[in-house]
Amino acid sequence: MVAGLRAVRGAPSDPVRSARWSGLPPPFRHALVGCTLLVGLAALSAAMVAPRPAQIATTIIAFVSEITAASACFRSARHAAADDRRWRVLIGMFAAGLAGGALLTAVTFLNGDTIRSATTSTLLGLIVFYGLALAGLLYLPADPVEGRSARGRDGGLDRWHVIVVLDSLLIVGSALLFEWGTSLAAIVRASAPDPAQLLAALVHQLTVLVLVTAVLLIAAFRRPRSPATLALLGGGLLGYALTNSIYVYRYAHGDYDLPAWSLLPLIVSLQLITLAALAPASAAVDRNTTAEPGPRAMWVHTALPYAVLAAAGLVPVGKLVAGGPLDPVEAYGAVSLLVLAFTRQMITLAENTRLLVEVREREKQLNYQAFHDPLTGLANRALFARRLRHEVDPGVEPRGDDTATGGQAAVSVLFVDLDQFKRVNDTFGHAIGDELLKITAGRLRAGTRANDLVARLGGDEFAVILDGSGPDDPVRVAQRLAATVQTPCQLAGQTFQPRASLGLVTLDPDTRPMTPDSLLHQADLAMYAAKRADTTKLVIYNGRLGVHPGRDPPQIHWTPN
Repeated sequence: MVAGLRAVRGAPSDPVRSARWSGLPPPFRHALVGCTLLVGLAALSAAMVAPRPAQIATTIIAFVSEITAASACFRSARHAAADDRRWRVLIGMFAAGLAGGALLTAVTFLNGDTIRSATTSTLLGLIVFYGLALAGLLYLPADPVEGRSARGRDGGLDRWHVIVVLDSLLIVGSALLFEWGTSLAAIVRASAPDPAQLLAALVHQLTVLVLVTAVLLIAAFRRPRSPATLALLGGGLLGYALTNSIYVYRYAHGDYDLPAWSLLPLIVSLQLITLAALAPASAAVDRNTTAEPGPRAMWVHTALPYAVLAAAGLVPVGKLVAGGPLDPVEAYGAVSLLVLAFTRQMITLAENTRLLVEVREREKQLNYQAFHDPLTGLANRALFARRLRHEVDPGVEPRGDDTATGGQAAVSVLFVDLDQFKRVNDTFGHAIGDELLKITAGRLRAGTRANDLVARLGGDEFAVILDGSGPDDPVRVAQRLAATVQTPCQLAGQTFQPRASLGLVTLDPDTRPMTPDSLLHQADLAMYAAKRADTTKLVIYNGRLGVHPGRDPPQIHWTPN
């Protein structure tokens, strides 16, 4: 038992997880461990230390996190590609500026003072940092989402533009509604003694809204070359915006100091920015080729506007559940967003309907291509075999075409082979040979009835299933086809006399059962009998005589001219 415990203790816990962990670059792994330790230390300080020392401790940890994020950005920018370097420099400047502010805040706390006296200047300084963060986010390498703009013709691009506008309005409006319900309304209603402080707080929240909207719009309408980098950087900037929103909200209610717990989102956001700078570089992208987004990316792009709307709707719903009234901005804003969402959904429904029609049309086209010859438009060997199996044994398989017959009537198979077709190709070229095949196919199609099936089996070989339920005798129909196929035609500007060998076999109901292959083989034997006799007449196979390949030739009947 002890040996078993030792074996279990020495066994790897999860090979897949271990492989993923070992596949990460060492700097990223070390940074992930360090970031986790910093967040854990900040959480312990906020939970277990007295409020004032905890505030000082979390501020110092935030300062260390900001220095770490700035160092990671600047260090990774030295080895990054040109188009991947600018955002790192800008975000590094953003983190370095935050570090300066955190240092001043820590010194203020250590001196026993509060940050109330620096409220207006602090808010205005934060706006500059938002500008750096927004510029760095916009410089993140990303490409437009392909595939959605080129889904369809006939106004597909216009529909895509309408969808982009509606999604943008949904995201911006939802973010604005969320900001209004959480902080903007309180700031507007606050009776601050200094109007400059109130204006600075309001401008600060508007810049927060711009940054949050930019993150959401890029996630919705751009395809980053490194999705992990966008997720980490966007999450970090959103966490930073959340922290400052908490600060402004508390300020609007007359509370100018941040408790220790309110700095935890800021510390987490800085760790995410650090990891974004050290995330593994994405593979090189060929800008000349367009890659379709995967199903997961398409789902994210489609669901993101509705997810933001749902998050924004939690604020007014929460007020209604708590029994509080909605102000006009929340009421009209929520109704307007619902109308936008309904319009967007109707456009999506129309687009899905159009796509369903296109799918059905493509299925029909694929089905037609699967059972028809692309050169002549006749049925191919697969459709011919299906129809022939049905004629021999109607209970085995459906006909496979749009015609219908009643009862088991005599069925005939006509085999047509163009003579000297290779000479036509060698003399005039394959294009002229294809033209002769099209002419022959058109003549066979024009000379048959609705219940008959004309097929090209391959090369210069054609076959016709002649239905015996109509008033016309299949033999007479085959004779007319023999004369029609061999009528002179124009090829390469010259009058050409086609020649063909034709063999016919008829299956009477009394002779069933018989396999389709044997019936086609008998028609083939009759055709070869005509070819050996060098005749242009129709040859009918006598099914009452036994035919053995390699022995006596089949018994045939010559039809009169």
